[in-house]
Formats: sequence, structure tokens, C-alpha cells
Amino acid sequence: MSDIPEEDIWYPDEKFVLNTHNLMLKKYGGYPGFNLGIEVFKYILKEVKSTKGIYRKAAILLRKLVTTQIFQNGHHRTAFEVTKTFLEMNDAEMKNQDTKKITKFIKDILYYNVDEIEAWLRDGKAPQRPDENSSEKH
Repeated sequence: MSDIPEEDIWYPDEKFVLNTHNLMLKKYGGYPGFNLGIEVFKYILKEVKSTKGIYRKAAILLRKLVTTQIFQNGHHRTAFEVTKTFLEMNDAEMKNQDTKKITKFIKDILYYNVDEIEAWLRDGKAPQRPDENSSEKH
């Protein structure tokens, strides 16, 4: 699984990300267009490629695709689908399959560091946030 030689690892390219984004907009709706633009993806991919371990690579890919906001709309769903496909193409799987939990985790991704995201992808358990039990809303 994580012992795949670097030269055998499948990585999404810009075309794959754009196609995935278009599919997400068709399926769920949203506004087409860019916020920062697809060119930013090459920097994300460079960081992913320089990292060791499939789940670590996936964690960086997921976090960066969500937070960089390449697109005007639909970046959460696009990030999820690209990351899920990245794992599957590399004989790994996202442990958590609960759509509601996945959606919540991705919406709250800024609360988590790369180590926590990596563990969540591999083991399916999200760390508890300090404010989860408080009645305050931010």
C-alpha cells in the first residue's frame, strides 16, 4: 500500500482536477469559474510529490485543494473526489465511508493539521476539536 515505489504512484493532473470539478458542478450545482486558477495546482502537486507515504500525500492533497480555493465554487467536493481517487488508484482507501462525517470533516479541515488529516484518512477517526462540546458557535 504505502510501499509503492515513487515512480509507480498515480497522481492527478490538472485535466483530471478540472474534469472532476466539472462533474461535481453538474451533479451538485454551483458556480463555474476560478478563484485562484488551476495553475496553482502545480504547486500543490509539487508538495504532494515531495512527501513520503500515500496517506501523507493524500492528506496534503486534500487540505491544499480545500484551502487553496482554486475554484469559485465546489472546491470541497472536488478535493474529496480527487483525494479519494488518488488513494484508490494507489491501492489505498479512505477508511471513513460515512458521507455526513466526511462532509463535516472536510468543512472543518482548517481545524486539523496534516498529521490529523493523515490519521483520519488512514484510520477513519477524527480528533475531537476543543470547541466540539462547547455551546459557542464561531
